[in-house]
Formats: sequence, structure tokens, C-alpha cells
Amino acid sequence: MYFSRLHWLLLILNISAIAISDAKSNRPNIVLIIADDMGWNDVSFHGSDQIMTPNIDLLAYSGVALERYYTHCVCTPSRSALYTGKFAHALGMQGYPLTNGEDRALPLTEKILPQYLKDLGYATHLVGKWHVGHSRNEYLPTFRGFDTHFGHRCGYIDYYEYTSEETWPIGDVAGLDFYRNMTVDWESNKYVTDLYSEEAVSIIKNHKEANPLFLTVAHNAPHSGNAGAPLQAPAEEVRKMRHVESPERRIFAAMVKKLDDSVGDIVKALLEKGILENTIIAFVSDNGGMTSGSYLNYASNWPLRGLKMSPFEGGIRVNGLIWSKNLSNSGSHSWSGYMHAVDWVPTLLKAVGAEPPPNIDGVDLWESITANTNSKRDLIFEIDDYSGFASIISGDYKLLTGKIEYSFGTHQGQSISGIIGSGPSYKDTLIKSTVYSVLKEIDIDFKMKDTKVRDQSKINCSKVSDDLCFPDKENEKICLFNIKEDPCETQDLSATYPHIVKIMKERLQKELQRTIPRTIPYYSDPRAAPALHNFTWTTWINNPEP
Repeated sequence: MYFSRLHWLLLILNISAIAISDAKSNRPNIVLIIADDMGWNDVSFHGSDQIMTPNIDLLAYSGVALERYYTHCVCTPSRSALYTGKFAHALGMQGYPLTNGEDRALPLTEKILPQYLKDLGYATHLVGKWHVGHSRNEYLPTFRGFDTHFGHRCGYIDYYEYTSEETWPIGDVAGLDFYRNMTVDWESNKYVTDLYSEEAVSIIKNHKEANPLFLTVAHNAPHSGNAGAPLQAPAEEVRKMRHVESPERRIFAAMVKKLDDSVGDIVKALLEKGILENTIIAFVSDNGGMTSGSYLNYASNWPLRGLKMSPFEGGIRVNGLIWSKNLSNSGSHSWSGYMHAVDWVPTLLKAVGAEPPPNIDGVDLWESITANTNSKRDLIFEIDDYSGFASIISGDYKLLTGKIEYSFGTHQGQSISGIIGSGPSYKDTLIKSTVYSVLKEIDIDFKMKDTKVRDQSKINCSKVSDDLCFPDKENEKICLFNIKEDPCETQDLSATYPHIVKIMKERLQKELQRTIPRTIPYYSDPRAAPALHNFTWTTWINNPEP
């Protein structure tokens, strides 16, 4: 049979299209789950007997627990770093989080994770929190690489009413912050953690498998709600937590329970869809918990020092894990190498067979994690020119400079860790969980001995002292800690190792020169007032001036 040149060209193009389609469909799916303001001691795989998180734990035990996973100490900077692969200070996104009336956002010049994955043929969906810009339409998720968005754009919402409240010079202002794509959602009426879980399950169920799936589920939980009702959970779930001594911590535990249930529902949906075995799941907290102070939610970073809003370990060393069925066969369920939120972009891209982009701060750690080898990440920075502190981690050491609020830098959480009676059975909780039954379905034979990660993850500090080092810019006081030997940052070594101080200060000073100055938060642009927009928080720069 004679084929013309046109026929050959069409045949080649058809073969190429089939090859591209096969490559797209064979790439692993990615599900990224982000908890909000969840502390180190708020998951049971870190040793807590107070709050049980069996579904999260089993992903850690059958995948890889990231034992030295770091992020920025506040939500907007940490999400900026995760999505771009760049430290927040290199973007001008460091420091105090975005407020509802602030015209600032993740720079539009930055390509972000959903855009990279969309270029590879992924269907991309965001369920839950955004919080990296909402004053203009072009800052919103569906203009930044996500096909769909269902959830809130600001920092937090009420768990039942979906409102967000701020204090402005004119008084308290509040509005609804709940959207399906660009449309305000006035109809939803369930506990928001359940809503986000149901939406994630629906997206998985209706996903067309010709394209791989990228689903981010950024929960409101367990962040505090508005000041009038900061802790919210269904009453029946709170009653199940009567072994928790602190009444406030009891409600928080129920909030975490609903979050853990959501993780189980998502994993089960992936199984029922038939795509779990070709899916990578990551679970992280955006920063440490807030045990006291503004926006407190009674989270616990114990025994780590410090809270959210601080560069101490409790603010930046957080819960993290990565799971895939292949990792369950690796033989190691814990990885102790350094990883930072900026590393997700290159690591996930390499995991799905794509080359990481150049000119980012993130490091591809996929091979290091899967082969259980040393981390390629050494330097970790926390720079906040707005609050006025900076820190650097290199090797075993951490150096802190500037000024840190005292109330954010102490050891907190022990006083709310009490248990009435013996508490729940950890073994029974695991065996009755959703993920336990799912693992059996895909032939992962989990045994209780696999919980050895729990012992490896538990941090014990021989002494928590009241005599703590705080950096002091006026008196040129800096603090140096060996965070491998002293993870609770109790012993200042700056006078003992002046040569290490000198080297680390010089490297930090070099990094400070990369900082894009942070603008002072503008809390109350009058155009943003919800009363001018049918009592909703919405874009206001695009809208005609009222």
C-alpha cells in the first residue's frame, strides 16, 4: 500500500499523540493534604497518647515519616514557599500573614506547583484554604493553575458559618469567605472539615483517568476560628475526648479527630476509584501550633520550644510524611534528613518523572527519601524583616539573631497534655481505622512492630530550663544551639563555639541580601470592607470603587 508523505506525517502525529497521552495517564497522581496550625505533639505518631490520629499515623508507618521537616513559622510565608519552591523572604512574602483587607499576593511572576503540573497534563484542584492573595481576580487559585477551587481565600473561617472577622480601626468587621471557584457559596451548611472532605472525595470519584490528578486539600483545621468561638467541633466528637483533661484541649482534640477522619476518607476514595496504588500522598502542617496568645487553638509543640510566629523549633519543625505503595516496600518508615517546604516543588516533579525547574531554592529530595540516604538540603532560613528576626540552620547547628517575642519563644504545651485515666488503646485505634482496612486491600501487611517510628520520633529533653537564650539586637546578643543534640534549644553555645557563630553569621548575612523588603500590613483598605460587597470578603481592586 502506498502512503503519501501526508499520510506518514499524520501517522507520526497520531503515534506521538498516543505516546503523550500514555505518558500523562501513567504519571502518578498527587494528593497534598495541609493541616493548619497543627503542632508537633498533635499527632500520635510523634508519641502522643492524648490525641489519636490513626489514619495519619498509618500513612507514616507504611510510607515515610519526615522527621526533620521544616517550614516557615506563619501560614502565608509557608504556603508561598511550598507553591513556588522559594523561601518567602526571596518573594517579599515573609512575616505576618496576609490580612483580609491587604492588597498583596504571591508575585504573578512566579510559576507555582499547580502550573508546573498542569503543563504535564494534570487535572488540578484546590479544596480549602488559599491565603496567598485575594484582593484581585488574577491572584486567585483558578488564575494560578488550579482548574477548580472550593473553600476559603483568607487565613481562617468559622467552622459552621464560614465567616472571617478582623479588628479594624473602625471596630470589628466580618464577612463570608466561602467560594466555589469565583462564586460565593451561600448554600453549604455543614461542619467545614466534613465539607472539605466530601468535596475531595467527590473530585476523586469523578476524576477522568485520562489525565493524572493533583489534588490539594488545605484544611481550616485545626486553626482557631473567630475570637468569639475559637474552638469548634461537633458535640458528639467532643464527648469522645473525655479522657483529655483540659476542656479546651478536648475540643481541639475533636477538631483533629475530624481532620484525621478526612484523611481516612480521602485514602478510601482513592482505593475505591482504583488509583491509590498509583498515587503519592503528602501530609504536612503549614507551621507550628499556637498554644497561647492571639489566635490560640490549644495546639501543642511540646517538648519543642516556641510557637507559631517564632523561628524556634516549635514554630518551624512540623509534622510531615510522604506515602506511596512503592515507599511501603522500601523497608524504612522514617527519614531523618532535612527537608523544607521549598523542596516540595522539585521533589514532587522528580517523583512524577519531570525535571525540576532551575533558579529556585528547593532541592530535589526524592531519591534521598526513597533510598533513605543523606539529605541534599543543608541550609534552612527563617527571615522576618517585619518582626525583626532571622535564623539559619546548617548541619547540627542553628543560629538566631534579632528580636523574638518572649511569649512565642518558651516551652509550652505540657500543662494541657493531661489524660484522665489510661486514655484510648493505641493498638485498637489503629486497627479500627479506615486506613488500616485500606492497607489490607492493597496487600500492605501492617504489623504493630511497624510503629517503631513512634519511638524514633519521640523527642525527649533532659531539662527544660527557665534560663533560655533569646537573641537581642540592641545588645548584639545571638543564640547558637546544637539542634541535633539539644532539639529543645535549651543550651546556648555561642560563647563555646565562636568560630561556628562567625561562619553562620556570614552565611546568614549573605542570605539577608536576597530579601525583598516586606511592606507593612495594611489591615483596612476601605474598599475591602464586607459591608460594601454583600457582606463577603471578595476581590475589591478589580471592582468599581464604591
